[in-house]
Amino acid sequence: MHVIGWLLLAAIATPAHAPVGRTPAALRTYMAAYSARNLEEAHAMIPAWARRYSKNCDACHYPVPPRLNAEGQRFKWAGYRYPDAIGEKVEVEKIQNYVAAGTSVAYEYNKEEGLPATNSFSAPAITLFYAGPLGRTFSGFLELEHGPENEIERVVHVSTLWGKENSYGGFRFGQMHNLFEWGVAGFDRPAGITAPTPIDEPLTAAIPFMLGEHALGLEGYYVAGRNRFSAQVLNGITTEGEIGAADADTKKDFLVTDQVLIDEAGSGVQAMGYYGTVVGLDTLSPGLTSHFWRVGLTANKIYRDFELLGGVVYGKDIDLPGGLAFSGNQNRAVGYWVSGQYFVAKAPVALFGRYEFRDPDTDVPDDANRRFVVGAVVPLNLPQYLRWAVEYRLDSPQGGAPKTNNVATEFRLNF
Repeated sequence: MHVIGWLLLAAIATPAHAPVGRTPAALRTYMAAYSARNLEEAHAMIPAWARRYSKNCDACHYPVPPRLNAEGQRFKWAGYRYPDAIGEKVEVEKIQNYVAAGTSVAYEYNKEEGLPATNSFSAPAITLFYAGPLGRTFSGFLELEHGPENEIERVVHVSTLWGKENSYGGFRFGQMHNLFEWGVAGFDRPAGITAPTPIDEPLTAAIPFMLGEHALGLEGYYVAGRNRFSAQVLNGITTEGEIGAADADTKKDFLVTDQVLIDEAGSGVQAMGYYGTVVGLDTLSPGLTSHFWRVGLTANKIYRDFELLGGVVYGKDIDLPGGLAFSGNQNRAVGYWVSGQYFVAKAPVALFGRYEFRDPDTDVPDDANRRFVVGAVVPLNLPQYLRWAVEYRLDSPQGGAPKTNNVATEFRLNF
């Protein structure tokens, strides 16, 4: 289960001057009622950035954390400050307004046709992170996560920013959320437990590159109003598909993205293009250099409490070793997903469904996988630093391969 970076919800909250009309009316009513009942207790319970602004999380998240609306996206783009505060000096006075921690516990049941069922409890992650602006032009993000197999994962970057509210730019350097978990529409964080397989798994059958990994490199970006354009130079991947590890050669990968917000609820469009290089993909050809590229387009539209989202990714691997036995030493793949989501504010609960398709080799018939996903997310209290999610997945491969049923549930706690 991919949960890295979810704890960013603790770092994003409403500024004192945020317009009230930027969240659905039913949700605003529910939040106002909660605030009235818990005004004296709320400040002590809200984590990280919400502690700084003494506000709830709903103005920057829709429908439930960790999904961001336009206000939350702009706050993140501007280095964890609000764009109208660009150029103002930020003093780090209370460290508790910058540091947060969290954990998650989960249960998963899995049944593949013809095989015995499995089930297990797990603690997918324990995370500590820091995020915030420094001075007038800098900001930082640090995340350390202890994973379920005792591995330590980290995300750390330093950002610069120059300009004014509606026109600014700068650089980011480090190991970053470079695409997934840093974009809009389909490249934002999923509301449920899992991300679409064309992002969260290797798209092609030849090169084990995943768009959902965190990259190590340098980004230059520019924001003009609702549009954020960026270009990145990245270390590239190892032959095992790691993108955050030290690169064994001097070649670099390149990523270009363009994000456009189209309304305050968080609807948007994003386009991306990635070109990469990997050396020694086959041990029989250790010096052979292979190349790959990925292009993608995602879009979503939120109307009142309903969201429709879709995305498509196309990939091509070229100059592959002959020993891998791909026709023309090339591998083409395509993946797409369509999802719908409805937020019942009075409950409150977010209901969602998703259809995914991933074909890792378009030259091979009947090798694609189709996944059907349904689930629900419930904020167990407000502010939303404790939530419960449940998700059902059905994998139905083409060609008569066994189907797999999976049920997962997860509690996530932020503080």
